[in-house]
Amino acid sequence: MSKKRMLFGLLAYAVCSLAVALAGGAPNFDHLKDADRKAMQERFAKELWPLLERNGKEGCIGCHALPKTAGQMKTTGNLEKDFRMLVQAGFFIPGDSGSMLAHITSKDRKKRMPPPGKGDPWSKEEIEVLSKFVADLEEKQQKKTKS
Repeated sequence: MSKKRMLFGLLAYAVCSLAVALAGGAPNFDHLKDADRKAMQERFAKELWPLLERNGKEGCIGCHALPKTAGQMKTTGNLEKDFRMLVQAGFFIPGDSGSMLAHITSKDRKKRMPPPGKGDPWSKEEIEVLSKFVADLEEKQQKKTKS
């Protein structure tokens, strides 16, 4: 690659990054009341966090840990920070192609999480736990926007 192209690419990246920073970053999908956020975070800690942490470095949290983060989902390994990030970034939006549920249940080998050969797929029971959590979180989100 020529030096001009490389310099142009770096400059374009810097300009885009600055534009996103000045625009306030990515959209925030967290529309929970404080009490609902606390209750859902407690459920997240009890029901989902153990599933995300399982298999250590080979699990969701390990593979998506900063700074080596794979894909869009970036985790810190801190339950509270990661819960808030996942909600704000929209990883629990039902029916969204970028959601955690969509990736875990995808039939497309390129989109499926965990990728084939990189960990055990989620069981039907585990997917039901995630599905119920997503549905309940969506219900709480809608309450906030309707009131």
